[in-house]
Amino acid sequence: MVWQGASYLFGKLAVLVTTLVLARLLVPEDFGLVALAMVFITYADSIADLGVAQALVYLPRTAANTRAAMLSALGFAAVLGAGALLGAPVVAALFGEPDVAPLIQLLSISLVAGAVASVPESLMRRDLQFRRLSSAAVLRSVAVGIVSVVLAATGLGAAALVWGTIAGALVYVVATWALVPARPDVRVWRTQRAALGSVLGYGLPAAGGLLLSKLIFDIDYLIIGHQLGAEALGFYTMAFRIPELLILNVFFVVSSVTFPVYSQARSEPERLQRGYLNSVRIQAAYGVSAGLGTAAVAPVLIPVLLGENWVPVVAALVPLAVYAALRSLGAGANDIYKAIGRPGLSVQISLLRLVVLVPTLVLATRWGFAGVAWAQAGAAAVFVVLMQGVALRVLGLRASQLLRAAGPGLTAGAATGGAALLVVLLLPGADVVVLAVAVVAGLAAGGGTLHLLAPTLAREVLRMFRRRTPSRPPAA
Repeated sequence: MVWQGASYLFGKLAVLVTTLVLARLLVPEDFGLVALAMVFITYADSIADLGVAQALVYLPRTAANTRAAMLSALGFAAVLGAGALLGAPVVAALFGEPDVAPLIQLLSISLVAGAVASVPESLMRRDLQFRRLSSAAVLRSVAVGIVSVVLAATGLGAAALVWGTIAGALVYVVATWALVPARPDVRVWRTQRAALGSVLGYGLPAAGGLLLSKLIFDIDYLIIGHQLGAEALGFYTMAFRIPELLILNVFFVVSSVTFPVYSQARSEPERLQRGYLNSVRIQAAYGVSAGLGTAAVAPVLIPVLLGENWVPVVAALVPLAVYAALRSLGAGANDIYKAIGRPGLSVQISLLRLVVLVPTLVLATRWGFAGVAWAQAGAAAVFVVLMQGVALRVLGLRASQLLRAAGPGLTAGAATGGAALLVVLLLPGADVVVLAVAVVAGLAAGGGTLHLLAPTLAREVLRMFRRRTPSRPPAA
């Protein structure tokens, strides 16, 4: 987690700086067009390797499994890439945005690149080689930022963001294959039917769950793009990006670590229970505080960061920050389902969520993109309860244990948001001054509350970081 956290901070700082620069080089419609194209590619990318990346984390590391995973990933990614090339005009016509088609076709390159990188990436993740993975991720972020900004400055428009994404994907392929400690066996012509069945038997449900998660995560983009247009989507995308960078991506980082760790502990139920409750405590403390704090400072944050042209973003940022706080309370449940060998649970819950979410968000478009944001927050509140209820059942935990784990974080989050909001409402002066004072007040209130309610939390986190299990990764 230290290495993944460092990678996240560096990579997302690069993304934030890039976004701030691009906000002044591009117009909201450019961001909206790329968001539409990325929605389609994100769906395809989530299943491009047929779930073999997750299967390699869960299954024993053998040459037979590695070969089967590589064959599956390459074959299906090639099919998806061809589908993106041929189907791009159809997707563009669906949204009434013909300029989206060439962007989707270009991004098909990233599908194949992601599949090529999936095997070395998953093997390093399985063996907890996060220092190497972090190095590759940092290189990717730098490549995306440099290429996007340089091309945007030349007037390339939305295509600048796409070429930046492609450059990052290609750099990541080279980096993962160069950094993997034991070179995987990729002689796919020697793939055995039994190994292929084992990999796909776990990978297909895992891929299905990931696809549904991506669809749920991006369905608001689809609906806003179709119902409200590219400009509204540009505002919404920018609003979503702030809590995504500050909160949601942090838990994606945590998930990349907890899944392989939970998988290693699946034969020790008590250890798995303790680990899950610890993760809930940490994630609630950070996620709720960051979410409610961001919602409180939104009216002064947007003018300072993005300028007056982006003030409409505030209406969506407040509910989306609350949404991110709620999602943090459910983070980790899917990792438990996969770690105990039941990825199908994620599929079932995601299907239910999608059935509820789509009509809710479509109805919410009556109130513009801000209405969609509030609908997202409401749905997140309902499904936090459902996901944690299932996790408690499969782990054999009581609801009172979960509430005790999350309680300090919930209280600290309320203190953070309340203190920051008072400063924003009562302190006169320039936005930048109000923002600085609000952030300090929120951190002081939240940190003080957390220290009173969970004084040993920081020491427990440091103790977990010091626990290391040296191991030499086996040959693939």
